[in-house]
Amino acid sequence: MAKYYLLPKHLMDRLPAAQTPVWLLEAAVFHLLYGLARLMPLPLATRVFAACLGVVGRRNSNKLRPVRRNLAVMMPEASEAAREAVAREIFRSAGHAAVELFLLDRIWRRRAHYLEFAIHPEAEAAIRRKEPIVFATAHVGAWQLTNLIGREHDLSIAVLYAPDRNPWMDRFFRARRRHFGGPLVPSAGGARDVMRELAAGRSVGAAFDTRIDEGEPVPFFGVPALTNTLPALLSLRGYPLIPIRAVRLPGTRYRIEVMAPLAPADPDAPRKAQVLDITTRLNAVFEDWIREDPGQWLCMKRRWPKPRPAQAADV
Repeated sequence: MAKYYLLPKHLMDRLPAAQTPVWLLEAAVFHLLYGLARLMPLPLATRVFAACLGVVGRRNSNKLRPVRRNLAVMMPEASEAAREAVAREIFRSAGHAAVELFLLDRIWRRRAHYLEFAIHPEAEAAIRRKEPIVFATAHVGAWQLTNLIGREHDLSIAVLYAPDRNPWMDRFFRARRRHFGGPLVPSAGGARDVMRELAAGRSVGAAFDTRIDEGEPVPFFGVPALTNTLPALLSLRGYPLIPIRAVRLPGTRYRIEVMAPLAPADPDAPRKAQVLDITTRLNAVFEDWIREDPGQWLCMKRRWPKPRPAQAADV
C-alpha cells in the first residue's frame, strides 16, 4: 500500500526525519474519519465520503496519474473527457470503499437489510463440502465485502492483505479487517503461506487484479500485464478457484455474486499452458466486471508497464 497518504512520496523522501510525525498524523486523520463515519447512517456516510474523495482525488496528481494511464489502456477508444468522467467516479468509489471498511461490522450485523447472495450451483456444492477454496476477486465494486461469504456459510477464509508500511496505519486497517471473520495473512508471505492455510483446511480470499513484479505477462484488456498465476497453480493442485465479487446496488445494498469454479479448458495440455489458460480466463472475468462499470474499478496503481517515451504524450 501507499507509503504516504497525505503528502507526495517524492517530497517525503527528501525529509526522512519527518517520516514518523507524518505517519502519526496520517493515522490520526484516519481515526478521525473513522469516528465521523461511525456517527452517520451507512447511506449518508457513503454519500459524504464519496463526495469528499471525489473532490480530493481529482487534486491528487500522484493518484490521478496512474488512474489516467490505466484508463488509457482500458478505454483506448474513449475520449479524454469520457475517461476523466470515469476517473472522477473512481475516486467517488474509493469513498464508498472506505465507508464499507469502516462500517463492515454494521453491514454484517444488519446483513438481512444490506446483503444478498447469488451463488452458482457448482460453487454452492463446493461450499457445502467445506473444502478449501480459493476465492478470487478484483478491486471492483465493494470487493472487501466478498470475504463475508465465509461468515455467511461458516467457512474459515484466510484473507490475504498488503501490510501498510506505516505501523500505526497497519494496526488501524487490521482492526477493521478482523470483521472479515477469518485470519489475516500478509501477502508478502507468498505461495508458502497460502499453501499452509489451505493445507490447514482454510479457504483463501484475495484480490488478484494488481500487478506483481514476479508475475507472468498475461493479456489484460488486450495488453500483456504482469499477473499473479498463483490462483491457477492452486486450481491445478485441486483447490476450487472461484471468482467472487460484491456489486453495489441502489439503496446502499450489496449483492455478493459467487461464480462457477474455473478449470483448465484442456486438462491434457502441458502444465504451463493450463496455468496461462486459467489465468487468462480469470483476467477475462475481471475485464467483464470492469467493463460493466469502469468507475467501480479502483485502479490507483500502475497495472501495465510504463509507456515508452515515444508513447508518453498519448497517455
